[in-house]
Amino acid sequence: MMTTSQAASKLNISVRRVQELIKNGALKARKMSGVWLIDEASVNDRLANSNKRGGRPPIGSGKNETLFTLMNRAHEVAELVYSAKRHEFVKIGIDADADYAPIGLVHDGVIPLSEFNVWWRGRGIPGTRGGLSSLLSESGVSLPEELLQRNLGLSLSDQYWIKPTHSSLTWENINFFDNDFDHVSLVTAEFAVEGRQAKAKPDNTSDGNLEKRWVCRNGVRTLLKSGTQYGQEPYNEVVASALHCRLLAPNEYVAYALEGEGAKALSSCADFLTNEEEFVPAIYVERYLGRDERTSDFEHYLSCCEALGIADMKEMLGHMIVCDDIIANHDRHHRNFGIVRNVESGACRPAPIFDSGSSLWCDVETSRLAAGEHSFKSKQFYESPAKQMLLVEDMDWFDTGALEGFVDEAMEILGRNEALTARLPHIEAALRWRLERMIRIAEWD
Repeated sequence: MMTTSQAASKLNISVRRVQELIKNGALKARKMSGVWLIDEASVNDRLANSNKRGGRPPIGSGKNETLFTLMNRAHEVAELVYSAKRHEFVKIGIDADADYAPIGLVHDGVIPLSEFNVWWRGRGIPGTRGGLSSLLSESGVSLPEELLQRNLGLSLSDQYWIKPTHSSLTWENINFFDNDFDHVSLVTAEFAVEGRQAKAKPDNTSDGNLEKRWVCRNGVRTLLKSGTQYGQEPYNEVVASALHCRLLAPNEYVAYALEGEGAKALSSCADFLTNEEEFVPAIYVERYLGRDERTSDFEHYLSCCEALGIADMKEMLGHMIVCDDIIANHDRHHRNFGIVRNVESGACRPAPIFDSGSSLWCDVETSRLAAGEHSFKSKQFYESPAKQMLLVEDMDWFDTGALEGFVDEAMEILGRNEALTARLPHIEAALRWRLERMIRIAEWD
């Protein structure tokens, strides 16, 4: 029999990782007098298997390579090797902890390197983000990937981060959920720019094309987001909230408010996660189970949610589809809806509806709106909104009486932006048309 320290030394992993392997049954062990004793044969078998399949990534295998551990809060998930030259991870260990690994990434107990890199980059700022050049210049880096890496992947969207080998950093001291952003210190020489201490802030791990930043106000993590050409998107978020509060329960949507005036106004909303939760986009939820080609995208997604313990996802999706249809949301893609998982308990729930700014024909020229452009293309499961509405089987929840005065309220909100003045009559006509259409559908149901 071996102690946890002896097993850790032999397997070249941490004691904490040994304890997690015991917990999930990967190592045979028994507790005697409060101390874990591990079967030596079990350790030898794991070591032999690791050597055969690649095992723990070697330290110092390249001049510009650094060893990290992928962490989920305080849980070790997998060992990683990052190449500063290639700006990506080049090796990943096979001893991934499936219980704490990102949903949809583990296949036969292994996280494929290529899929991990795609997932990792998806947590950072996209190359199409407005104001990206200025942000990179101010941070002293040339690529968004470098910014993500210097931030150690710390985010307010999930609990994942990468811990440099032999670092004394702890989740309790650096996470953004419990610490003021300005006080988070990442003292890692590898990421210091020109001798300066690396800065960490959740802005560096915020997805999406619109400029955005996180602020902490009286302990509340709040996301501020801008608009584009007409500055319409922040106002659209508030209109969507006005619709959602009339039809949905408070836990089904994220409430947005406006800050500032005119075309430069920002939308603001509180983080909808607790300090033990992660948002899992639909694109990864649907990878939780193997796909039967005879099953539609919608049915497969529901099956994955059911396997994750979510029984009411069909109802929630119906609410989202209907609301998106009314406001003509053309950008409800598979990264801005999904589920919320509690990292510690494993319990999952539908994510609330958020990110509805790309609606109300904000991408349509005023001349096209004036010509009667009331349609849009959806993205969730079908490109056709009409075809997608066929997925909604139950409309009993749709309270037509609660929608009285909604269009007038929407116009009042949009009217606060003078840049939209010429567009307002056309947006109003289009919105009334879509709302009346939905009311007729509900009455037919």
